[in-house]
Amino acid sequence: MYGYTQPDPYTTNRRDFTAALLNHPTAQNATPAYAKIHNDSKALLRLLINHKAIEPNINQTFMTPAASKNKVYFMWDFIGRTLGFLYMVNPERPRGELWDDVKSRLCLADVLIRDDEKLDKMMDDTYGDKTDPAEFGEEIVEASKKAAEGLTMWGVEM
Repeated sequence: MYGYTQPDPYTTNRRDFTAALLNHPTAQNATPAYAKIHNDSKALLRLLINHKAIEPNINQTFMTPAASKNKVYFMWDFIGRTLGFLYMVNPERPRGELWDDVKSRLCLADVLIRDDEKLDKMMDDTYGDKTDPAEFGEEIVEASKKAAEGLTMWGVEM
């Protein structure tokens, strides 16, 4: 995983699990595209983990079913997993299916964050109608938009 060791999801709470993802530095030899995606993803994940809607879930282990299933939690999980996938990509030569998946996931994340209807549909498919209300706020929407705009610079179509 190119220098990243994932914490044990069965014993590590979501706060510490996220801190491990956020504390992983951008490789000095990373391409500009990799570095941009890495930094934008971390910025978005940092905002999501610090959102008040995450509070009921933050001290639970990563593998414990969430106490509050809400939009912020759903996207925190989605972006965190995307960042974990990114850490499996060679930062010096990002390519291949996993690299393409990371870029696609970030584009999808932006669509979901900015389109409540699509996110609600995806959450209903995942959780049924057992979700709690939560709003992202402008800062998260802007961070998502920035990450997606960065992707268009590197050849990913929105």
